[in-house]
Amino acid sequence: MNTTAAAGLLHLIAAEPTLLAAARADASEADLDHRARNENHPCLGCGSAARCAVIVNSATAGPRWLDLCSACWHVVRRANDLAGDG
Repeated sequence: MNTTAAAGLLHLIAAEPTLLAAARADASEADLDHRARNENHPCLGCGSAARCAVIVNSATAGPRWLDLCSACWHVVRRANDLAGDG
């Protein structure tokens, strides 16, 4: 995934947050670690095994899981930084 594709992904999930699984608002660091290490979720960017899990808070859909592989996570973070949202 390149930065342009990552920016598109960020736009898509902001526009349609129900594409992401619902998360608990009070999820802890242990919950994040457990999801990333012990559960089997596909990366939203490329479909490979997700190794990173974060919660994004949608104004319309509430807290949602964002599961990404390490490579996509870095590209998405860079796209977010370039957009001025990070």
